[in-house]
Amino acid sequence: VSVISDIDDTIKVTNSPNKKDLLKNTFLKEFKAVPGMAKLYQKWKSTYKNCFFHFVSASPYQLYEELNDFCRSEGFPPEATFHLKTIRPKDKTVLQLFADPVEYKRQHIEGIIQKYPKRTFMLVGDSGEKDPEIYADIYRSFPKQVDSIWIRNINDATVDRFQGVPIDKCHFFKDGNELLEK
Repeated sequence: VSVISDIDDTIKVTNSPNKKDLLKNTFLKEFKAVPGMAKLYQKWKSTYKNCFFHFVSASPYQLYEELNDFCRSEGFPPEATFHLKTIRPKDKTVLQLFADPVEYKRQHIEGIIQKYPKRTFMLVGDSGEKDPEIYADIYRSFPKQVDSIWIRNINDATVDRFQGVPIDKCHFFKDGNELLEK
């Protein structure tokens, strides 16, 4: 099993739906972990043989070092890949920072799944933006490889956002501690 995980509002508190908070929590404040997520990922790492983690985020690649340091200091499994948006402040790619993350994330997640055709994947994200819809689309394209979808529910989302995905594959949670108790 491999885990494909979002970062903002999934493992790191960002409040992405509020663009002012998003900017403050990304560029001005110290990063803060979502409670229990590091322990949950460590549990999955020890539970599943050869479990590997892939962080796919619309955060800019310029934050890689800080995000990697954050993950290590908070106790997330260190053997992880990061797939972040490439932007250049000197050209129009900087506008991609605020673009809809759907195509970017879908493309990177599909690439990971295609690269490891014999693996199954747990997709972990949040309800703040489009993770449920992206993950539902990924499931419809790769139903044999997607084991489950886990969404941190930050805005009272419902299962309606998982069109075409069997209900037993979709799970909402409020933080990692809730899943550790199960």
